[in-house]
Amino acid sequence: MKNLNKSIILVLAISAVAGVIAMFSLEGQMFGQTSVASAASQKTFYIATVHLDGITSIYPASDHPSEPYPNSTLPSGGGLVIKKIDNMGGWKIRQYMFAPSVIVVNQGDQVTLNFVDVQGPEHMITVDGIAPEFDIHRGEMKTVTFTADTVGTINFWCSMHEPNMRGEIVVLPRTN
Repeated sequence: MKNLNKSIILVLAISAVAGVIAMFSLEGQMFGQTSVASAASQKTFYIATVHLDGITSIYPASDHPSEPYPNSTLPSGGGLVIKKIDNMGGWKIRQYMFAPSVIVVNQGDQVTLNFVDVQGPEHMITVDGIAPEFDIHRGEMKTVTFTADTVGTINFWCSMHEPNMRGEIVVLPRTN
């Protein structure tokens, strides 16, 4: 019986890993990301600046239980913001981020990143080793184009919303 349980757990684990791999493969196709290919190509991405808001109250509502105001400290840097309790008992937390935050390309690809400020009145974005810091405001799009010459990771971030408004471009080796 123990061996049967271990076998079932192993099959479930393998199935879960296969499902995650399939999911990432489909997501890559939906967002313009591709697997390793043999010839260099043009890759274009649209990266949105967004924030998520968690809004709740210390008082219960008909469709939501009460939630106490947290007593933990969030990292500094402006990327995570918590608002104090208002006069109605409401409070919220905001997280700034890029969507997507991970981009995969192949060595030699010509890459175009279109940063679109969707949420947040201003962001100061840097693409490490590719583009110096530039500002972007809501409704604007700024474009950075480069050739992915070196295998590895290229980081991008917003200096106004650290530590979590970060992303990376993963450059995979080209296979023939």
